[in-house]
Amino acid sequence: MPRSSKKKQKKAEDFKKVKLKVGKKKAPAANATDTSFTARAIVVGVQSISADKSAQLTNSHNHTLKELLAQMRHYSAPTRKDSVVGLGDFAALHPAALRAELGAVISATVRLVVDSEPGVRRQLLRLYGT
Repeated sequence: MPRSSKKKQKKAEDFKKVKLKVGKKKAPAANATDTSFTARAIVVGVQSISADKSAQLTNSHNHTLKELLAQMRHYSAPTRKDSVVGLGDFAALHPAALRAELGAVISATVRLVVDSEPGVRRQLLRLYGT
């Protein structure tokens, strides 16, 4: 008999009504989900799109010579090809500035002579031909 009375007592605990106290808030359900969240802002240092380049010499795509030379070391072949095209555009717009930085330009473009992508090499030949 003692066993059955314990089982009945445990069953009674599960379905026991919780009495509300005066001035107290209703307790959340045992299976309630917390849906609160916090939002944070993402801070990006400097993007080349938003930077003001009005005082610098740029090509028609608003890239400076320094950016074009950096893109020549990029891992993506289309990006390297676009940098060579941009360098040709920069040379057409600002030939004096290109002559001033000729050493850096040649050292950056020499690496592309033996590039694995034929499109990059072809574009470099067009640049050297102009």
